[in-house]
Amino acid sequence: MEIQRHQRPDHLELSIEGRLDGYWAQHLSTSVADVMREGTHAVRLNLSRTSYISSAGVGVLVEMYKNFSAINGSFRVIEPSRQVLQILEMVGLAGMLFGTAAAPAVPIAVRRKEAGGVIYEIHDQAPGSQLSCRLMGDPGRLASADFAAADCRVLPLSESRLALGLGAFGDDFDHCRDRFGEFLALSGAGAFQPTDGTNFPDYMVGSGNFVPRLSTLYGLCCDGPFSHLVRFETAAGSDAVTLSALVANCMDIANAESAAVVILAESAGLVGAALKRSPIAPLSQDASLFAYPDVRRWLSFSPERSHSRALALIGGVASLAPPAELRPFVRPLARSSGIAGHFHAAAFGYRPLKKGELDLKTAVRGLFDGGGLEGVLHLLADHRDIAGAGESEFLRGACWVGPIGQFRSGDQNS
Repeated sequence: MEIQRHQRPDHLELSIEGRLDGYWAQHLSTSVADVMREGTHAVRLNLSRTSYISSAGVGVLVEMYKNFSAINGSFRVIEPSRQVLQILEMVGLAGMLFGTAAAPAVPIAVRRKEAGGVIYEIHDQAPGSQLSCRLMGDPGRLASADFAAADCRVLPLSESRLALGLGAFGDDFDHCRDRFGEFLALSGAGAFQPTDGTNFPDYMVGSGNFVPRLSTLYGLCCDGPFSHLVRFETAAGSDAVTLSALVANCMDIANAESAAVVILAESAGLVGAALKRSPIAPLSQDASLFAYPDVRRWLSFSPERSHSRALALIGGVASLAPPAELRPFVRPLARSSGIAGHFHAAAFGYRPLKKGELDLKTAVRGLFDGGGLEGVLHLLADHRDIAGAGESEFLRGACWVGPIGQFRSGDQNS
């Protein structure tokens, strides 16, 4: 079987020559999956030179139709050969696969912006809304690894909450003492990276009356609605967009000096670190967890970008001028960036995202329900002159951004 690609103004046409049997059907499925990973959302499959199609081939056509429908994309069979047309009509799939089953959806008008080789589509969701951000605990104690039971607070993971920091699933400090690690929680779901030696991430998702709870040592907790959804994709021939550039454009779109930002995107590589050990064993006087060579025992850090082509769920807080109470929690996103922030990422196996407007809760729940959580890490910028890995970078995805109206300290369990 031979597959030829022809880029049309509003879709990609794939022409198939040969037999679409069990063997070649899987080959076609893999090829179309690669097309989806490239960001193509509209495909026309030209079967005018397809001499045979088996049930396996029909099954793959239906699978591709469902996959594109799931991301609000478009998949159609065009110009079927006599043999293909006869089979598809007999099995009752001609209307669906030829595009006569339903009228196309009316596109929703959005604002567009291009900056730095990235195209942004802006959806207003709750204009004028602001989030409140609670600062929990003292991140400065991480350097001496001397967190104790008095530092532990229980955090319910409600559906309207974004939270990140150090914590673990469990009822109290004693239950979690050997597992505290990086966590990210959003829309009633949470993921964290245990430090008990398993190196295997864990997660919990709320359902019905069940609300997951995290025991936290320190963190940031934001409550309220996001004002904007921002879809983005790198333009043809452009490099991937860095975390700092993406956050800067989101803050500009929301006209925010400080903002909570959630990103769900295809990763071109993440740069970050994760604890190897729970920070509850005080170091000797004047020692620091971050000092060489002890840092190698405490932190896992890759000198190269990791989780390339994964689907990354990222959440955090950023500020152009951090107020005094926020400063201990944030660091510059990049050497040349005027934005300070604190961001955690949960990496999942790749899956395509729906086009257009995207509901945050639905997207997050679908991600966790699909499984494939690969790890949780604290995102960093590595700008060492010779061997630095740089920043985390992304190809396409969606961002939810909301200005933060107030920062407050508070250790209450709520």
